[in-house]
Amino acid sequence: MKKVIVKITLSIMLIVTVTVAGFYWNEARKEIVFLCANFKKGVTEESVREQLDTGNFLKYLTEDIPGGKRIIAESPYNLYMNRCVIEFDSSGLVQSSTVN
Repeated sequence: MKKVIVKITLSIMLIVTVTVAGFYWNEARKEIVFLCANFKKGVTEESVREQLDTGNFLKYLTEDIPGGKRIIAESPYNLYMNRCVIEFDSSGLVQSSTVN
């Protein structure tokens, strides 16, 4: 009887863990995809940063590239599987944004 209770308890814990992990994974993915869709050509870098700062599940870094900058937003909650790459021209306006 004791073994049955342990098996049921472990099964329930596994189901709850997988469900919670799946929730966070999906929320991180949605956050990246939905925010990245806001970054159309001509949006300012300041606006992009303000929107990215509202994210709960993501982090971003800025790189200097020839002719401008690039921001890469990704999330540890989905093991960096999705990322938003935003490229800016030298005047700080979005030239492109893509989700990988």
